[in-house]
Amino acid sequence: MSSSTRRTRAALTASALVPTLLLGTTGPALAATDTLTITALNRSGAKVAVTTTVVSHSTNSRYTIRTGTKRKLPKGSYAVLASITSGGSSTLGGKTVKVSGNTKLTLDARQGKPVKLALSPAVSSLSHSINAEICNNTNGGDYGVESWGGDGQQALYVIPTSSKKIALAVMGTWSDGTGRGDSYAVLNRTVGVSKTPGRTFARSKLATLTVDARRGPAGTDDATIAVQPTHSGCGSYLYQSLWGTSSPTNSKIRLSPGKWDIRADLSATTKTGGITSFGGPTAQRTVAAGKSYYVRFLGSTWGPGFHVPVTYQGRINYPLDDMFQDPAFNGLNGNYGSAAGDKSKATLRFGGKVVKTAYDKGYGQYMPSLTYKVKKAGWYTLTNNAQRYDPDITFPKGMLSTTSSVTYRFHAKPNTSVMTQVNAVQQVPAGLNGHNRAKAGSTTNVALKLNRYMLIGDIKKGTAPKLKSLTTKVSFDSGKTWKSMPVKKIGGVWNAVVKNPASGNVALRTRATYTSGGYTEVTVYRAYAIG
Repeated sequence: MSSSTRRTRAALTASALVPTLLLGTTGPALAATDTLTITALNRSGAKVAVTTTVVSHSTNSRYTIRTGTKRKLPKGSYAVLASITSGGSSTLGGKTVKVSGNTKLTLDARQGKPVKLALSPAVSSLSHSINAEICNNTNGGDYGVESWGGDGQQALYVIPTSSKKIALAVMGTWSDGTGRGDSYAVLNRTVGVSKTPGRTFARSKLATLTVDARRGPAGTDDATIAVQPTHSGCGSYLYQSLWGTSSPTNSKIRLSPGKWDIRADLSATTKTGGITSFGGPTAQRTVAAGKSYYVRFLGSTWGPGFHVPVTYQGRINYPLDDMFQDPAFNGLNGNYGSAAGDKSKATLRFGGKVVKTAYDKGYGQYMPSLTYKVKKAGWYTLTNNAQRYDPDITFPKGMLSTTSSVTYRFHAKPNTSVMTQVNAVQQVPAGLNGHNRAKAGSTTNVALKLNRYMLIGDIKKGTAPKLKSLTTKVSFDSGKTWKSMPVKKIGGVWNAVVKNPASGNVALRTRATYTSGGYTEVTVYRAYAIG
């Protein structure tokens, strides 16, 4: 696996936190005699050219320094981090150095020790990968250098150090690459680097996460399940795919205790024969030894998301690109999702007249939204109609959640900053199979979830709306006719009870009416299929 194909957040996060300091950048006064020259030796003892990351312990400023180059630096203490690659191996090295006068430092890959992670009892017939990062361990450990190894890949080594200002994180994974059997992912982090860098994890001390990865609404059938540890400090950018398929999978990942991002990365073949990636949902779970957890990816009924209209500084504002959201992912606490593209048309009415029209034209439009300055207090009705759209790919035959719409009726006033007194509404069918299909003639309970999350700052949440009525209609003929379904509470949650047809697909329309006179109505066509 080449470095260009590995997915990490390191570059984005590092650039967001502290600017890289390049030669000629204005900074602390430099004494002419304070320089650092770094030499790198590979595992054969030959000098090699390597680009190193050098981090100041006092300021966390980062410098990129090529070996063999005398580089002026402010006097002080630094961490020097590098990956030395040659002859089918990679050696990570991290050393601390005090720069004063003409300072020289050598990173010798021959001192590297094999990096090993193991499971007990051992597993067989699974492909094993190792990803590692050597980091500075000061000021939060914002910077690191990564490398990787494993079965059929380069050998991985790390140079031992007793310095507490250097940290090492190593993630090991085992998987059959298909999602048919169990996979494993473990993370070991140390301060300093041992002369025997490795660890054996008892399988009995791992957590169990069931991953139900379905198909149907994502705009593609190609999904890769991957893991990424998430925490502050060293190792938070490590990433490894476990399996990728175009079919539903229901598999278990055994995880070492801690916080993990579980990802379903989506890709598709373009009309010109290339491959395009367009994100995918991420579920964050904090897991404990011996405990069991669950995540479902790519479930049914992708529709209007969790945003509701707000009035901000006297302007009504509503994002238009949140119309095909997996209802299991609300964008909070590390759980977020995305879909293949869409486009939409939104209108805002006041006094029976359209006062604003806005469009989401699809790709190339940054954060499309409807905005309108409130001139008069009163009742406004906002409607957004959306359809799936991606000019670069052909959607799969039988794709679900192809069209959606939402209407909000709410009261707004000039010169206010407040959430409107309405809820977002999600419709969540239960009992579907891996293709998001219900059995012919069966009954499906559709949970109706009313949410009102603060997704925009600098506004008041205001009074929550009081529910007056909740109704659901279904259509089995693509919206030509609609039939009301009974709605009742099951386990404390409102559910529409849908009697399914013998074949075809189901469109869902739910309206929440409030005592104030406002309402929310959401519609999703091809919400789920039958058969």
